[in-house]
Amino acid sequence: MARIEDALSQLPQITPMLGLQGNGVTQRTEVNLRKLGAGRTLTLLNGQRVDNDVSIIPGALVERIDILTGGASAVYGSDAIAGVVNYVLKRRFNGIVLDAETNAFQHRNDNRAILDAAKEAGYALPPRNYFGRSDEYASLAAGTDLFDKRLNISGFVEWSHIEPIRASSIDTVACPLLMNPPGVKPVRNDHWSCNLQDYSRYGQFTLGNYATDFALARDGSRAWRTYDPNDMIRTPNHDYLQRADTTVTAGAFATADLPGSLRLDASFLRTHFRQGSQKDQSNYPYFAEGASITCDNPFLGRQQAEMLCGEAAGQPVLSDPVSLQFWRPAMPESLVPTLTDWRGSAQLSGPVTDKIRFEVGYQRSRNSFSNQLTNVNDYTSGERLPRGLQVRNVNGVPTCLSKIDGTDPTCLPVDVFSSTATLAPEVWHWLTANGVFHDKRDSEIISGVLSGTLEEYGLKSPWAQSGIGFALIGEQRRIHIDSGGTEGLEGVHDYAAGARVREIGGELDAPLIEDKPFVRSLSVNGGYRLSRYTTYDRLVPTWKIEGSYAPVEGVRVRGSVNRAVRVAMLERLEAETYQGNTMALDLCAPPRDGSTKTRYTYEQCQFGGVTREQYEALTDYHGCDRNGACPGRLIYGGNPNLQPERGRSYTLGLVLQPTGVPGLTGSVDLYDIHVEKGFESARWEMAFDGCYTQRVSFWCSFYRRDPKTGVLKDIDARWTNGGDVHSRGVDLALNYALDPKKIGVHGEIGSFAVSLNGSLATRQDYQIAPGTPMRACSGYFGFLCGSPTPKWRHVVGLHWRMPQDRGGIGLTWRYTDAVRLTTVSRPVDVPFPLISRIPAYSYFDASANVRVTRFLDLRVNVQNLFDKDPPLLETGAVWNGFWNTFPAYYTVTGRVIRAGLTAHL
Repeated sequence: MARIEDALSQLPQITPMLGLQGNGVTQRTEVNLRKLGAGRTLTLLNGQRVDNDVSIIPGALVERIDILTGGASAVYGSDAIAGVVNYVLKRRFNGIVLDAETNAFQHRNDNRAILDAAKEAGYALPPRNYFGRSDEYASLAAGTDLFDKRLNISGFVEWSHIEPIRASSIDTVACPLLMNPPGVKPVRNDHWSCNLQDYSRYGQFTLGNYATDFALARDGSRAWRTYDPNDMIRTPNHDYLQRADTTVTAGAFATADLPGSLRLDASFLRTHFRQGSQKDQSNYPYFAEGASITCDNPFLGRQQAEMLCGEAAGQPVLSDPVSLQFWRPAMPESLVPTLTDWRGSAQLSGPVTDKIRFEVGYQRSRNSFSNQLTNVNDYTSGERLPRGLQVRNVNGVPTCLSKIDGTDPTCLPVDVFSSTATLAPEVWHWLTANGVFHDKRDSEIISGVLSGTLEEYGLKSPWAQSGIGFALIGEQRRIHIDSGGTEGLEGVHDYAAGARVREIGGELDAPLIEDKPFVRSLSVNGGYRLSRYTTYDRLVPTWKIEGSYAPVEGVRVRGSVNRAVRVAMLERLEAETYQGNTMALDLCAPPRDGSTKTRYTYEQCQFGGVTREQYEALTDYHGCDRNGACPGRLIYGGNPNLQPERGRSYTLGLVLQPTGVPGLTGSVDLYDIHVEKGFESARWEMAFDGCYTQRVSFWCSFYRRDPKTGVLKDIDARWTNGGDVHSRGVDLALNYALDPKKIGVHGEIGSFAVSLNGSLATRQDYQIAPGTPMRACSGYFGFLCGSPTPKWRHVVGLHWRMPQDRGGIGLTWRYTDAVRLTTVSRPVDVPFPLISRIPAYSYFDASANVRVTRFLDLRVNVQNLFDKDPPLLETGAVWNGFWNTFPAYYTVTGRVIRAGLTAHL
């Protein structure tokens, strides 16, 4: 299984994953069940906790993936609110197996809507046909039995290499789409056009005393001329559509049968990957808003100094505020994420009595992630550039004023006053964010289980043959986190913290009636777990009650009620991080003169805790802009007061395996999951309106003011318990395996199988904070609903198996229901005719495999068989997305062709 995320993303119960798509998405590839959030899905490896990251799972060793949906914290502990994903690896292995695979992408660039828009905007068009090799994979596994099969040892190594794909190669992402031509009024959103990704060699300068903007002289002289929009040069979208990646995973396993019927299992796994992401920054300007320039700046020409400073030209004073922006052509933003994950474990198990067994286990792991960032043009350039423009000669050497007065000893002069001037690499390095972000997580788990059945002790129902089953569980988990950044990553704060949880629990399974008329079986199951966290001052209980009833053979009804939790670890442990000069709306202070905004009354501000004294003192405050935004210090990171999330889930299902139709199985399961006090990153931009306009007290604690002056000091953007999520739906599964001989067909024609896995989402509601609208997102996309939540998704498989298991052919149909643009937080006066609805989408995949010899199997697989284009959407206006579509749901890269072999040596 070379790409586990591809296989999981096809399942309708799992939110599709981006995998390696995107140029900035460089974190872990997480499984998200029921679209409830990856943090509410617990992942296991051979039944033991692991980080929710598909990239650390060795695909070559995966025997199966067990998925349990619904709350399961009573059995597995915190985080199992949406469900559990357990990767089961092959443990006892004999022989040598070599597996290799390669794939290629093929796409016909013939989408006229975007090609015409790109041509109209002056973009270079992609080639008519795209064909590119992207992915190579190989694995070698070997194992053997020793000492009369009392010991089995095995090991493996797995390697994969993925080439990047540039957006300029694919038509549907050749340019960022708009639904309205830039600058055209009124906004009708009925015509596809390209957002202008362009730059100018001559910059753009706005001087306060002039009605027009200016640009640098074309001949390189230090002079300004009137700005000309024709100076702009269109640049293709060379961003990485798919990141480069090289991954090596290796591991070893040992299973030993010891005296006394004891068994020892041990394993060690190590994964290392290095990725490469690139984003073209040519069209992202370096800017300075309201900056003052030294009138004696040695880089200024005479004309520039006189236009800027008038009679003060050449004098040691500062100019009036100006705004400017300039570009750096062919400057790629580079991100190089690297991850090393290792984990070792050992379990000892054996009998206590004939019916009772024990198991004790120990696991130690370390997950080290780092990200090397180069040429990141972020807010730091907007803060540093103004300092680099305030320059004066010191002994003939241009020197920053901030370096002279010691406020910024690192400042370097920036010469942006000639079109032929070239900034030195060290100046670019100072202007941009460069450095390494690192995150290391150590964990240790000690566990013990005592389980069995109690019929020997007479503990069983008088109407059942089987005794009561039980399991007693004890577990201790430790986690330590060390995270931070270096050099220019000013938004990253170093922190190190740890936590511990100790848990005890139990589970009882009681068969009540067996083999009676109209009661083939009736049983109940209950579980309870009690947890103590060092990050939380109360015991955390979870529980479950389950039941199963089979009136006759082949028919079973099942149901459950679960109380699950998610206790904050990272969200509480993170250190506070501060970002100064963050502009936040505060109309309790007067906006700047000329504003169309109106200051709130004292009665309005009083609700948020503003006193009469503070309100009157704010009358003389002039620090806010014309939009009513005032500077404050943004505080984000961990919140030690965060309470546990609590989830309640209900399930009711019917399982059918009719004896009259051999090979047919089916199930229908209803689910209802409600999460309260959900963790939410603080939406501080909504705080002022939420508190002072909507009068919801939840928002009022976000603003912290000076106790005397009332001036905004801090904006609390830490994690909150404001979320509420409710998911409800129905899962449907059907499988039918047909042996032609059983229906009277003679001859060797093989066997057939058909399967259906579908999920109907009847409710998917989100609330980010009290007092905000409950977002009903089932069947919708966009704005506050974000990515699509189709009411129905399914995958249908049809497979023919050759006689004597010599190979087979398969066809898969993947279906995603239509979704409509949500009306939640949607502007009522703006039409969206182009994206009012995404139609239903069907993708077809084909596969074939053949056994060439007893030692060699060949296979081929084609995904998106008919090279279907994704739906086109505008990037940015409706959601914070990219690639003109939702690439996790709709294929962007065209047809994927895979070929592989498996050799048994």
